Amino acid sequence: MNKSELLIKVRNYHSDNHNHVNNARYLEFFEEGSWDFLEKYPHVGDMFASLIKKGIIHVVVNINCNYRSSAVAGDVLRLETALARSSDKSYTWSKKVFQNDTDKIVMDAEITCVFINSSSGKVVPISEEMRVAWPDLEERKCL
Repeated sequence: MNKSELLIKVRNYHSDNHNHVNNARYLEFFEEGSWDFLEKYPHVGDMFASLIKKGIIHVVVNINCNYRSSAVAGDVLRLETALARSSDKSYTWSKKVFQNDTDKIVMDAEITCVFINSSSGKVVPISEEMRVAWPDLEERKCL
């Protein structure tokens, strides 16, 4: 299974009035993790680019976050991104945020996405072509 790791330094502007990372900032961190994953595994990024040319886009349909401990300005966080599972119509990212150089989880999340036809708005099933381009989709397939 492919996985990416990205270090993020918490800046003052990431913090809220309670001096810890604002919950909305984690969503931005997760997006950064997705882009990092696509850069580290260009075959997956190429698949997404090919689908976009065909009018097929991916959209987030569900996000479940578990806040485990706080992070503050100056902390360095390690974000791990991997495919948790897939089905015939969706795939779910696993996102884990750790205090860098530790196993202490700050937050973990699962983000479920689907592919849709941008013209019709209808869900596009995950095809064999997609599974060949991104083998983790097949390896992590749930019935």
